[in-house]
Amino acid sequence: MLKEKKMKYKVGVMGKAGRSKGIPRSLMLKARKAGEEIAKQNCILITGACMGVPYEAAKGCGEKGGETLAYSPASDLKRHLEPPISYPYPPKGCRLIFTGLGKIGRNVFSIGESDGVIIVGGGMGTTNEFSIAAHEGKVIGILKRTEGASEELLKLFGKIGGKKGASVIADSNPKRLVQKVIEEIKKKKNEEELRKEIPIIFKNQEREQLFGIYHFPVGTYKPPLVILLHGFGETKSNRKFVRLSRALEKEGVAVFRFDFSGCGDSQGKLVNTTVKKWVADLYSATQAVLKEADIDMTRIAIIGHSLGAVVSALFKNQFNFTLKTMIFWAPAFNQKKIFPIWHTPSEIERWKEKGYFIHKDKKMGLKYLSENENKDYSAVLSNFSKINLPILILHSKNDETVPLEFSEKLVKKYKNLKLIKLVSGGHKFEDYNQQRRLIRETTNWIKRYI
Repeated sequence: MLKEKKMKYKVGVMGKAGRSKGIPRSLMLKARKAGEEIAKQNCILITGACMGVPYEAAKGCGEKGGETLAYSPASDLKRHLEPPISYPYPPKGCRLIFTGLGKIGRNVFSIGESDGVIIVGGGMGTTNEFSIAAHEGKVIGILKRTEGASEELLKLFGKIGGKKGASVIADSNPKRLVQKVIEEIKKKKNEEELRKEIPIIFKNQEREQLFGIYHFPVGTYKPPLVILLHGFGETKSNRKFVRLSRALEKEGVAVFRFDFSGCGDSQGKLVNTTVKKWVADLYSATQAVLKEADIDMTRIAIIGHSLGAVVSALFKNQFNFTLKTMIFWAPAFNQKKIFPIWHTPSEIERWKEKGYFIHKDKKMGLKYLSENENKDYSAVLSNFSKINLPILILHSKNDETVPLEFSEKLVKKYKNLKLIKLVSGGHKFEDYNQQRRLIRETTNWIKRYI
């Protein structure tokens, strides 16, 4: 059994695969040294399951305790060992991968599995492997001063190049070449990690510039999308939103989180906030992300916290936007009954007299008060009940800003709603353990429905 290790990268070694007698000894030694260095660097060797350079590289890797994945053109071991293929049994530490696709098909799989590829000599088959690697944007290392195609391939890449991301490194020392290729792979991987979180800047209907972050699950074709909405007085950068976005990204789900106007990095003034304006901001946000991102239009969900939950429901109802599911965190639908919890009658009177109200470091305008002091937005949920849209509510038992009883009443009234009660965390879910559960329950629901 192979020794289990935490490997970093998968490095391919491709080259001349003729019978051993037809390959110079110097080339075989260089191939073996390349395999040895890949093992020393704690990487997995990827190669063809054949004689010559691939066999020597695998042998060198195995002798240093490394692991090799060797791709065979055959469909099973019997066909691999017997004519017309007649390939050798793999050396120590080498695991055969049977493709059943012939040599060209095998090449596609082995190159595709590699983070980077090292070319050691070779002929027609190696040229094919090189062209696949260039086309797929791989890091390519070419061992110079070797017999075969290496030098010519270096010239060829200089003339025609490869797909964006492809790069070629040349060196005459196999150990040094492996190190250089791994360093370039590392650099490329780090750049890919940075590209996972892409800023998207767009304008709302009032021409204010809004700022969002798009989380892209690298390697996922047309992923589902979750749009994440913060509540009043918060921003897209709150830790729970960032943690959730990255958790969903790992599950192959794209996420777009943005700041409403007057919040975070977006333009505008919070004092001018209204629910109607935020609904319009959300419309602008959806148009922006759908324009920029290649996602599965049939698999979209929205998660809203507090006032963000209200905005998401009104947006869905107003624009008839197709959603697979919605999630509300501590939704503040019944503003009429919540206002007396938030403000005393005298505070509301002063608010009306001055035209604004300062709560901690937030300045709330008269427009918001006039719009919401007598509003209960929960009636909009009846439209979602009719179409049986699955909706999850997560609410803390000790939420003093929007008491749990408001969500309990909603769940009793609408059968398409499910409520999960969290023990602690308050309205903003700031308790560490409960925040972890919030993210876990949210992620599980998203995985189930989109």
